[in-house]
Amino acid sequence: MRGAPPARAGSSRLLRVGIVGAGISGLAAARDLARRGRQVVVWERSSRIGGRIETVEIDGYVFDTGTPTITPRGMAIEKVMLEDLDRAGLVEVEKPIYTHEALRVLPGQGRPIPRYTYRSGNECLPRMLAEGLDVRVGCQVEEIARRGRSFVIDDEAYDALIITAPIPQTSALLWSLRESRPVANARYRPCLSVMLGFERPDPKVSYHAILDPEQRHPLTWLCLESVKSPGRAPNGCCAMVAQMSASYSQMRYRTDDREIIEDVLIYVRWLYGAEFENPAVAKVRRWKYSQPETVAQFDTVNHGHDRLLLAGDGLVGGRVETAFESGIKAARLIGNL
Repeated sequence: MRGAPPARAGSSRLLRVGIVGAGISGLAAARDLARRGRQVVVWERSSRIGGRIETVEIDGYVFDTGTPTITPRGMAIEKVMLEDLDRAGLVEVEKPIYTHEALRVLPGQGRPIPRYTYRSGNECLPRMLAEGLDVRVGCQVEEIARRGRSFVIDDEAYDALIITAPIPQTSALLWSLRESRPVANARYRPCLSVMLGFERPDPKVSYHAILDPEQRHPLTWLCLESVKSPGRAPNGCCAMVAQMSASYSQMRYRTDDREIIEDVLIYVRWLYGAEFENPAVAKVRRWKYSQPETVAQFDTVNHGHDRLLLAGDGLVGGRVETAFESGIKAARLIGNL
């Protein structure tokens, strides 16, 4: 996909912006800048875009392995999702989230807030955000150089730069520029995400997911994908994603998949019965930088800087809507130059 046309020779207006990371923050920044007439190039080390918004399809079962739903909460992403982008595949999740204490399921408290997903998987959102942008996947940025007032990536010069990668990777890039920012407070936790598909109907429950808010149990989150949204499993079948606690994930991060899956199946059988013993599909997804446990502060990290900005969940927390907001904020700061 192509970006905006190149700057005219002799133009002093800031036009060319590089963005490192095609997660939700990077795509939000790129989309905003492109709409303002800037030429934007997004560099992404992975072969896919979206960061933790990832959808995996296996034998007709569809799993959101990272971000399970999107909760706009009246922030910038709400207008984009509900008004600017195609809503044909957008689904409002009807059933609420319940909690569990040692697998004892309890109704959630408070008024449910609107949550959304996409029928084909949440990765539909970053794909739509990236339409019309110059996004280069499979391009790992290992260092950034300076050339006068420009920043150089792979011999391409940019007037400004936004780095949205996880903080450990961002720090390495800052080091290559001989720069430092106060980001030491940002720390991430790992997460093991387990996809399960059963040739059984969905359990008869009043929720689409259960959560252990205290994260005392190894099973932090269990989402019934085929309850959350239609079409996530073959007819008469059930799809679910289990996400494990930070302590379990840290301890078992390099454990064989079969052992992790067997642990999860113990909890699933306890919740839903022995008929959920033999999955037709079972796979583990490892997230090294799942969510930040502590964050640096966007305004502090970017104070006094206007051409090299940081954005992303390491500065605002692990919610999609706040990460999107940080990308927009960075884009507006650069767009004002």
